[in-house]
Amino acid sequence: MAKFYPLKVVEKHLLTPESIGISLQVPDDLKDIFKFSPGQFVMVEKEIDGENLRRYYSIYSSISDNDIKLGIKLKGKDGFAEYAMNSLQVGDILQVSAPMNDVPFDIENAQNKKSLAITIGSGITPFYSIIRSVIAKQTQSKIVLVYGNHSVDKTMFYNELKSLMQQHPDYLQVYFVNSQDDKGDFQGRITPDILTDILSKEGVDFDAVYMIGPDDLKKISAKILEEKGIAPDKMHYRVYS
Repeated sequence: MAKFYPLKVVEKHLLTPESIGISLQVPDDLKDIFKFSPGQFVMVEKEIDGENLRRYYSIYSSISDNDIKLGIKLKGKDGFAEYAMNSLQVGDILQVSAPMNDVPFDIENAQNKKSLAITIGSGITPFYSIIRSVIAKQTQSKIVLVYGNHSVDKTMFYNELKSLMQQHPDYLQVYFVNSQDDKGDFQGRITPDILTDILSKEGVDFDAVYMIGPDDLKKISAKILEEKGIAPDKMHYRVYS
């Protein structure tokens, strides 16, 4: 059973009209417990209106950051996300578990010279941590990111990703796929045709592939990647509803 620790909210800011970023201060006596690897997530616990709510959120901090940064997106009827968006204040305390993982993201692995990341919406948060950490560590790895959203204004870290790509083209290539505007690299949802187009530009010589999103994104992506010759044992998934 997860053990929780009280962490103070030291920053809260809007990422998109439907999402926020919060920074949690880690006291010196908890530094070892909250030492994280890029791609990990935590469980957050909060009692709201007499109900004890628990939610999982990925860390989007770089390994060079001092605080734990979490991205929270409002999706449907979610009491915790609504509370975080509308009522959570700087100075409030949240109960937070130690970082955990279910996908073997490994930026230390010298063999992972080229990785493909596929995600939509708030699935970007662990990838944002990985991207910033790869750049910070100068590992000579490259990440190709396929990132689906409704529109630019609803894309978490849009400007930051554009800036990182422009500053570090050897480390990062991002393809924005937007279903409700034409301001991305592709219009629509992530489809086999779009993935085929991207693979024709980037090749298929990936050492690792990471997919975070709903099950249909996993199935669509895995099928076309296998057809293009990428081995299933190179593919890693985090599936959410």
